[in-house]
Amino acid sequence: MSEQTKKKIFDNLDVLGAIIMIVALFLGAFYKDDGGAFAATFTYPGYKLIFNSEYMLGTLMIALPLIVLITNYVDGLKKYDKLIKLVLPAITFIFVFVLKGQVGDEVGADTGAKLSMALGGWIYILGNVIGLAAGVAGFFGVNLEKKANELMNKKK
Repeated sequence: MSEQTKKKIFDNLDVLGAIIMIVALFLGAFYKDDGGAFAATFTYPGYKLIFNSEYMLGTLMIALPLIVLITNYVDGLKKYDKLIKLVLPAITFIFVFVLKGQVGDEVGADTGAKLSMALGGWIYILGNVIGLAAGVAGFFGVNLEKKANELMNKKK
C-alpha cells in the first residue's frame, strides 16, 4: 500500500467509521435472541430500529453518523468538528446497548429470551470504535499514522 493511500485512510478514519455504522444497520440482523425458554429464533434487523417510532434512539443511530459525515462540508459545523467527531460516536456506542435493553424488554416479555448482538450489531460497533478512535485522536491532536508507523517499526 502506498504512503499516500495510508495517509488518506488515516485522515478519513472518522468518515470510514461513520459509513461502516450506517451500512451495518442494513446488514441483516442487528440483535438476536439467545434461545430462551422456548428456543425461539428471533432476530431484529437494524433498519427496524431506524424506522420504528417506538425507538427514537434507533433514528439517532443513523442520524448521528450522518452528522459526522457532513461536518466536513457544513460551514456552521466546522468550528465544532473535533468535538462532534469525539462525542457523537461515544453517544452512539451507548445507544447500541440501551436499545438492546429496550428491544430485549419487548421481546423478553413474550419468550423469556435475552438479546445478544448479531452480525450487524458487531459491525456497527466496529465502525463505532474506528470512528471513536479517530475522534479521540483528532480531539487530542494525536497523529494516528505516525503512531501506527512507530508500532510497526518496533515489531521489526
